[in-house]
Amino acid sequence: MDALPDLQRRKLALSLTPADEALLQQLCAHIGTAAPALLAGFEQRLAAFDEAQSPLPDSARLLLHETLPQVLDRLLSGALDADYGRERCRIGAEHAQMGISPVWYLGAYAHYLTHLMPQLEASGLPPTRAVQALLKAALLDLSLALDCYVTHRDANLAEMHDHHGALAHLPMATLVVTGELDIVYANPAFGGMFGTESALLRGLPLGHVIDTMPLQALVRQAMEADVPAQTLTLQATNGQASVPALVTVQRIRHQAADAAPVRMLLVMEDRRAQAQLTRDLFNAQTVAGIGTWQVQTPGMFELTPQAARLFGWTPGVPATLQDLLGCVHPEDRVRVEQEWHAALTTGRFREECRVHTSARIRWLELRGSLEADSTRRLIHAHGTVLDITERKRAEHTMERLAFYDTLTGLPNRTNGTMLAQRLLEHARAQQCGASVMYVDLDRFKDINDAHGQSVGDAVLLSVAHRLGGLCGPRDVLCRVGSDEFICVHLREPGEDPQLQGQRIAEAISTPVTVEHLTFHTSASIGVALFPEHGDEVEHLLQQANAAMGDVKARGGGVLLYTTALGERLQRRLALGARLAQALAQGELQLYYQPKVHLPSGELSGVEALARWHTSEWGWISPAEFVPIAEERGLVGALVEWGLARASADLRQWKAQGARRLPHIAVNVSAAQMMDERFPERALQIVRSHGAEPAQIDLELTESALMNDPDRARQIASQLVAAGFRLSIDDFGTGYSSLARLQGFPVAQLKIDMSFVRTMVSDSGSHAIVATIISMARALRLQTVAEGVEEESQAQALTQLQCDEAQGYLFAKPMPADALWEQWLR
Repeated sequence: MDALPDLQRRKLALSLTPADEALLQQLCAHIGTAAPALLAGFEQRLAAFDEAQSPLPDSARLLLHETLPQVLDRLLSGALDADYGRERCRIGAEHAQMGISPVWYLGAYAHYLTHLMPQLEASGLPPTRAVQALLKAALLDLSLALDCYVTHRDANLAEMHDHHGALAHLPMATLVVTGELDIVYANPAFGGMFGTESALLRGLPLGHVIDTMPLQALVRQAMEADVPAQTLTLQATNGQASVPALVTVQRIRHQAADAAPVRMLLVMEDRRAQAQLTRDLFNAQTVAGIGTWQVQTPGMFELTPQAARLFGWTPGVPATLQDLLGCVHPEDRVRVEQEWHAALTTGRFREECRVHTSARIRWLELRGSLEADSTRRLIHAHGTVLDITERKRAEHTMERLAFYDTLTGLPNRTNGTMLAQRLLEHARAQQCGASVMYVDLDRFKDINDAHGQSVGDAVLLSVAHRLGGLCGPRDVLCRVGSDEFICVHLREPGEDPQLQGQRIAEAISTPVTVEHLTFHTSASIGVALFPEHGDEVEHLLQQANAAMGDVKARGGGVLLYTTALGERLQRRLALGARLAQALAQGELQLYYQPKVHLPSGELSGVEALARWHTSEWGWISPAEFVPIAEERGLVGALVEWGLARASADLRQWKAQGARRLPHIAVNVSAAQMMDERFPERALQIVRSHGAEPAQIDLELTESALMNDPDRARQIASQLVAAGFRLSIDDFGTGYSSLARLQGFPVAQLKIDMSFVRTMVSDSGSHAIVATIISMARALRLQTVAEGVEEESQAQALTQLQCDEAQGYLFAKPMPADALWEQWLR
């Protein structure tokens, strides 16, 4: 409201007339120099009030001393005009903001009027009229002052309402204070932390509740536009509470920054629960041998004795991040540091690394929870250190089983193929040639048959050792079969492409002596050249294998792949073209090989196997046409045909009254495990042919799951959700492991026949089969042994608690009508 109309309205309400103002001017002139003495007496009188003892800042006391004479002089001057009204409101607002109580005004008026009475009597002015004029002027002045206090109070209440709405329900103790640390607002969590009623704290200095000395440095930093945070121990002034807390201070910015009063936001996170948690962790680590660490002072790690021992650090000595990174193996250091900095954003830290301690390598698992501010500066953190050395050794053992041949220690086929492809890529980058050799020992089966598996293994070890001695540090050597090896050799410029193959042949031809027996060994070796014959290792191996087969038929030696050999591959191309036609015209047949439950001998299921007979070539082996289907992109159609045929046979057997419908296992390709449409398509095929997915087992290869594990896991989960059951076929020949398969929803493992066939005579194969069965049982997976041909194998598998088996011992693959007659009718 404009000061002039409001002032006139107040004068009318008080009947304050120009005549009254004239009397006041006369009284003011009569008093003259007596006014300062009256003011001094007033200040002395106010000092006797208890409220006057409340501490005011020096700036406030100076302002009070300067403004009170202005108020009283103007009051007696009689010039109660618009300028007076505006100046009076300004001074009243300053007094209200300083926190000067209105009771001071009452004391001022009472003292001033009382001591003016003698002056009034001596003035000769009409006493009644003069007293009335003084009272009217005092009431006018008091009404303006009280309005300033009401306005200030309303603003405070609005501010209190805003703070309450924003901060009341926060779990952390939260305060809004002035620059002098007077409490503007305290939420209930603050009151609960220090055992007081937060609503009663408004206006009180924070120092009345807690010792504010530890806060001073943080407040100064916050005034400089920083947002400091520090863990402090807050002491209640009544001595009843000592609270460890993480304190964050931030200045509250207003749009009108110059005019707005200073406000600070204090957030106090109670750390008593964390302190108890730390004590609990210390107790737990004593029992479990797990070290713990924490960061309370930014940049400094506090390690428990167990954690320090695991890191190889001095117990009781704080460490920086760089100190601990210095303990980490150089090959792991960058990765650990990158993960730590990433955790400043995510809040979670987890990494496995090696450390050097007492001339040995130890594996550690590091975990932690981090809290950082908006600038990614660490506030505090805590976590654990776990020694996983033994676990890593076990994983290494499992990796060896999955990636390497157990007899020779050489890479197995899958691992060797990957290594060979990398070598070819290196050769391409270096613009040099390579020889890809397929090595097959001649008549090795005769050694096994005549002298036993152990002698045969000794011969293989000797041959592998010789081959390893011939291979350079960059060459790749792997064992891909019982008596087959692959060697990929980087050629020197101008080197004869067959030279390395001839060296291998000569090394193998040197007699091998085992247990006083001498064996004259030899090999058939096929050679394909990179880049002359191709740039993909699988293609080159195919060519080398073709050359090896050709030279073996001639009695052995070394043979370079040629165009003539390539012509023989035309059959494969012709078969590929004919296969597409056969699928379209329904020329393929589905055979079934029974699986039996080993403990009872009862039929537990069947495996569906595709068979192909043509008038031109007769029976064509699946080992020949299935790879062709994969090469030509027909494997999807082949699998879908198998699903449709198997489902139709199930429907027919059910209609014929089969005494028990078997689960049918159908092989699925790696490509389909990458196709997001396959689960829906498989479900539609099965149901459209009258069967349910619960009757179908889908057999997957290890490579189908491991090429892209995340995507394969998603597809596998969708298949299981649709009702299918999943099995891993030929387990042990790929590069997966049981630990890696644990995340996939598989129900059954099929142990590869290469292990089963030799498990009775070969202790290594027996150990592999026993390990697979034992770990599968631990993971609640069923096991099926493939290729069981002898009763001794079935007995050994039963003793190892293998669940099911299939092989010629029980039945050969047969057409659907034969299966009906022999097993289902």
